[in-house]
Amino acid sequence: MGVIMTVDVSCKQASDRPKGFQSNAIKVMTINVWSGLDYIGTFKMGEYETPQIREKRYQALLKEIANLNPDIIAINEANFLPDYMKRLASDLNYDYIYHVGVAGLKIGRLGIPTNLKEGDGLLARKQLQLQQVGHKKLSGGGIITNCFSFHTQDATQVLEGRVIINEKPVFVAVTHWHASPPDTPQNRILLKELKETYGYSDDEYTQAIQQLEADNKWRNNESIAMAEFLKKVVPADAPCIVMGDFNTTIDSPEMRYFLSQGYHDTFLPSNNTSPYTWNPMENANIKKYYVTDTRTKFDSLYAHCTKINDLQPKTIDYILTNNVIPRTMIHSSTVCCTTLHDGYHPSDHFGVFAEILIQ
Repeated sequence: MGVIMTVDVSCKQASDRPKGFQSNAIKVMTINVWSGLDYIGTFKMGEYETPQIREKRYQALLKEIANLNPDIIAINEANFLPDYMKRLASDLNYDYIYHVGVAGLKIGRLGIPTNLKEGDGLLARKQLQLQQVGHKKLSGGGIITNCFSFHTQDATQVLEGRVIINEKPVFVAVTHWHASPPDTPQNRILLKELKETYGYSDDEYTQAIQQLEADNKWRNNESIAMAEFLKKVVPADAPCIVMGDFNTTIDSPEMRYFLSQGYHDTFLPSNNTSPYTWNPMENANIKKYYVTDTRTKFDSLYAHCTKINDLQPKTIDYILTNNVIPRTMIHSSTVCCTTLHDGYHPSDHFGVFAEILIQ
């Protein structure tokens, strides 16, 4: 990870928390920490940053966690595994679980791409007794385990853990869904406008429509698969918190379906000056590495549409709870990790933080 610096972020025990904190309330946080890869390459993926800059982002993350003092943290895009999760857990003095999500062709640490072994994880205070209770690959072909992987396309997953609060089990999941533009009337119109303006062919237009439909079906299938998985591993009367990077907005068909299965968003917009977790107008990493002139023809019409969508602010990261935890039990909820530290945001995403009362 390059130059190693340390920050004292050992989080406080329950007795050290602010006055008014209830023993059956927990603070939870989700953040896509950003691998820093461009996902282009066979032997090795391209990297946006130097190891020194990546280390600065890591230190910024530690400062944010120290400030928020969460009990449970959900992590997306942890890379290289298991190193990233081990280091973060050690720095925080938390327990952790993880599962590799994308790795290419790997046996242990060996294989290609050499710098890709990325996935999702959960961390929790040691007194919460975090344990893994389940895992499901939601999409993508091939085989992916923590020790071995053989796949050549994007893959997504959900990892389920369990903590103990007041001697009762609380289930906690982290997930990361497929990324693509939403199949909306606005994007259908955009594709037509880009075709006419930049001279994309009829075939390119047809291919773009087909890809748009296929990618949204992909994410919709992930929603269905995750809902079915959680029904199997979470008892009907047990509290469950689901966190992560869903790569879609709350009003999308796939999110509406998942929420209809007994979940709701914890987000309280009245607490926030900005509700966006993906914010090209504010996030220093997006502005530095992702901003591209979209007023020119791209290699493909679909890539052109994707880039325009990528430069629009939106909320795609969530903390959801099942109906065993009613909305009245959401004490606070806010977008987090928006502060610059030494000129760096921790990630290309902002995170979400909530305090939830567990009955």
